Amino acid sequence: MADVKEFRKRFQAYVEEHIQPEQREAILDIDAVVDFKDITKKLHSDLKRFAPFGPGNPKPIFCTLDVYDFGTSKVVGREQEHIKLELVDSKSNNVMNGIAFGQSASARYIKSKRSFDIAYTIEDNVFKRGAIQLQIEDIRPTEES
Repeated sequence: MADVKEFRKRFQAYVEEHIQPEQREAILDIDAVVDFKDITKKLHSDLKRFAPFGPGNPKPIFCTLDVYDFGTSKVVGREQEHIKLELVDSKSNNVMNGIAFGQSASARYIKSKRSFDIAYTIEDNVFKRGAIQLQIEDIRPTEES
């Protein structure tokens, strides 16, 4: 057991000495920036043709900029840790459903009526047969230009 403690101590010291600033944050590789009007059943069907997804073939991650809460998003989950979203983007009136697992810390900002950007994968909504939903990977306030 002492060997494990010593390993942890040395490993932590090595990491602190060698880690680069850019390695301290997770990075999402966005495959494409799209508007909600472009997310169709046909697109989703075409994306499924690239399956199976996994480490060597990750699901494409999309980004939509300047989205807003449609007014009906809410925190859900046994411990209120997820957000069920209904969103609109600034370029269309299309309402998109989404789920953001473990991201309830963003709920207050989302409900503030300010715009934000999202990164997500496009998924089947298992509760609404034939419907599409966004699985939100990240939420950030829209940067002022």
